[in-house]
Order: sequence, then structure tokens, then C-alpha cells
Amino acid sequence: MIKVAVLYGSPHINGNSSILSQHFLDGLGAVSEVQTNLFYLNGMDIKPCQGCLHCKTSENHRCKIEDDMYRIYEAHAEADIVVFASPMYWGYLTAQMKTAIDRMEALAWNYFGGRTFVVLLTYHYHCESTVAFFERISPFFKIDLHIITCRTLNEKTREDIRIANLKGKLDEAYQLGEKLASKFI
Repeated sequence: MIKVAVLYGSPHINGNSSILSQHFLDGLGAVSEVQTNLFYLNGMDIKPCQGCLHCKTSENHRCKIEDDMYRIYEAHAEADIVVFASPMYWGYLTAQMKTAIDRMEALAWNYFGGRTFVVLLTYHYHCESTVAFFERISPFFKIDLHIITCRTLNEKTREDIRIANLKGKLDEAYQLGEKLASKFI
């Protein structure tokens, strides 16, 4: 069984990034049994990192802030695959996703690396900064990184494109799920 933790950065539960991630999960499920922990960050009580480094010096590298982030810590520690699904606002991750990633500092001491990360980004204008972030940290933490970016803006008309109309990207996510499931069998 593949254990997956999915962090949704969108405030829209059934938005583009959620749909893209569901296709990835469907691909995983087509090949293997999957246990999924879903985290809709917008509805969770996650306070910002305070930069106190309590997690560096405390026993078991525990964060000093007691909130919903502990549910993510537990799921992350057990996960084979961690999915970061988020739209891009102003060229970067949503505030919800950025807050959760900042709080992963507590995991960096023991449990962050050595996993497979799947990053699913939907965007209108830019996604390079977030792609570069994940590419930059992956070698250090020995992360098996897979990124799918999906532009949901028609450049000519400036109209939003629903992801349901981007079959190629949905297929790409599904196929990545199948491919990664085969790795864990």
C-alpha cells in the first residue's frame, strides 16, 4: 500500500489544482492500493513559523506551536509520497501553502527528506519561482521530485481555462500516478 499526504493550497476545494491532484491519485489507485491523507490548508488552524528554532533544539525536533500542523507532521512522517497541490497567486504559492511549508522546518531535522514529492501547480502568469524552490531543495534532502505545471489562462483572450478542458494535463497527472505507483509495488 502506498501512503500519500496531499496538501491543498487552494481556498477552493474543487478548484483546478484539486482536480489535477485527483487525476494523479486516480492514476496511483489504478495500479496500487492507496491510503490518502488529505489536508485542505485553508480550513486548518496553522499559525506561521516564528523562526524561534525550538524545533532544532527540542527533543524529537518538535515545533513549539501546537496547532493543526501536527496532523500534517504525522502524515508526512509516514508518507511515501507527499503531494503539494496549489494555484499560484502573484507568481508564488498561496499563503496557505507557504505557511505550511514554512512550518515544515520542524521536519527538516529528521523526516523531511528521502521521500517522493509531487508538485502540482496551476497558474495564470508565472510558476518559475516555486518550481525553482522545489528544484533547489530536492538534492539537499534527497527528494525524488516530480513537477507538473498547468497554465490555466488563455493568453490571447485573458480568460480563465477550466482544467477540465486541459485533457493533456489531466492525462499527464494520471500517468505520473501510474508511473510512481509502479515504483512502490
